Amino acid sequence: MRNPETGVQEWIISEVDLQWLADGCYVLGCAGGGSPFSEYIRLRDQLRAGHVIRVIDSFDLHDDAVVYWGGHMGSPAVSHERLANDETEQAVVELMEFLGHKKVDAFIDLEIGGANGLQGLSLGSSKHQNCPTLDADFMGRAYPTYWQTTLCAYTEGALVPCCIASGNGVTIFMTKTTDDEIVDRALRASCSQMGSRVGMAARPTTKQVVTRYAVLNTVSLAWRIGRTIARAEARSTMSTVAEQMIDECGGPEAAKVLFRGKIVAVERRLYLGHSYGEITIEQARSSDLEGGGGEQSAYPAVATGGVVKIPFKNENIFVQHVREDGSTAYIATVPDLISVIDTQSGRALGVPEFRYGVMVTVLGITCSPRWTDTAKGLEIGGPGAFGYHDIPYTPLGKYVEPKSVVKEYAQDLFSAIVDYELSSKRTSSE
Repeated sequence: MRNPETGVQEWIISEVDLQWLADGCYVLGCAGGGSPFSEYIRLRDQLRAGHVIRVIDSFDLHDDAVVYWGGHMGSPAVSHERLANDETEQAVVELMEFLGHKKVDAFIDLEIGGANGLQGLSLGSSKHQNCPTLDADFMGRAYPTYWQTTLCAYTEGALVPCCIASGNGVTIFMTKTTDDEIVDRALRASCSQMGSRVGMAARPTTKQVVTRYAVLNTVSLAWRIGRTIARAEARSTMSTVAEQMIDECGGPEAAKVLFRGKIVAVERRLYLGHSYGEITIEQARSSDLEGGGGEQSAYPAVATGGVVKIPFKNENIFVQHVREDGSTAYIATVPDLISVIDTQSGRALGVPEFRYGVMVTVLGITCSPRWTDTAKGLEIGGPGAFGYHDIPYTPLGKYVEPKSVVKEYAQDLFSAIVDYELSSKRTSSE
């Protein structure tokens, strides 16, 4: 609908939208970003309390708009077990006071993955703010550190001044730096002493920066993926839910089923506010698959036989296929998205949910060109950023920009109004 005060088309979020967004964000989280469930409950309660949650297209911002961004920092394993406070909101309020800002015009997500994919919605509808969230984010996925953003791939000094808040009264500011990476390292050291989970608000940005450097329409993509899961449940087509997600992501050139199997080993540890580890997935037998999948699938898996190993640092880093003869190949790496889907429910598994015996489908989605158009993008978002300098990045496929929900349904509404008016005129003339 069009906001009568601003004239901007807005997407008013409903409870159904929230459920779809939560499920879609976890798929785009690549096992990280934290479980969206608690954020979904908070947002649902805000809606029931009368709050309005709005999403707008990034190009509809005013040129002089003040855009804030941020999210949770810490380990998804800790976030899974520890109840959330409004620590990110507290960090935003503290940074606003520090910078002398009286209001925020819009929020943009740090990352669309996991719980952080819902942070913009939560901040915009909070008791301190009343502003929309942009249909965009600075990763197009989830990454473990704040300097692994498309903003840092194109600009310098994008994070400071910034602020982290513990949620229980502890606030830390960082005002100057020599590079963006040390910001995350310094604040994460503090984060590990503050319970391995804090909220962070980074240096506010502008419309020009967002439209030039952010990954656009990612809230829309999360919604479409979540809708796919709900539709598969309703139509009993869960056996092909991965293929349906591929269609929503742009088709078989943009996304692929990488492997189907069963988790047979999980290694996991917490270190300096990050969850590190690796999972091993064994090839699924035909008797383990329900109805669709394997050779029957419209989109066969990239790799079959043997096992795949997926190491993670909060998020999945690469998929290594170990064939039955012992030979190996890398079939997907960051910055492309690697998501492990529960085959039975269609929902993503995050680091805390990795368990022995779970039947899974490994889904790969091509990343935004924001990560591949520059050498720095691959430097901070590719395998080398995680210490795997000997693994080259090979694009999974061709990126397809997600369709905007705001524009699509605004156009549908406009067409419906025009059709109604023309019909009314014909009726009156008769």
